[in-house]
Amino acid sequence: MDLEERSLDDTIARTCAVCGAELTEAEIKDAREVGGPFLCVVHAAEEAPAEALGPDDAEA
Repeated sequence: MDLEERSLDDTIARTCAVCGAELTEAEIKDAREVGGPFLCVVHAAEEAPAEALGPDDAEA
């Protein structure tokens, strides 16, 4: 029986689930850590709960 080589990278999204923008390595890492959808920083900020945002993240 031959073993087929497989990679975990096959399951990693490379684009934002909302807008389709190409994700950076940091965005991919963050999405994997939280187990949530793969989002760009713009859409990740929109999805973040208000209590998770810091004082510098508040809109003017």
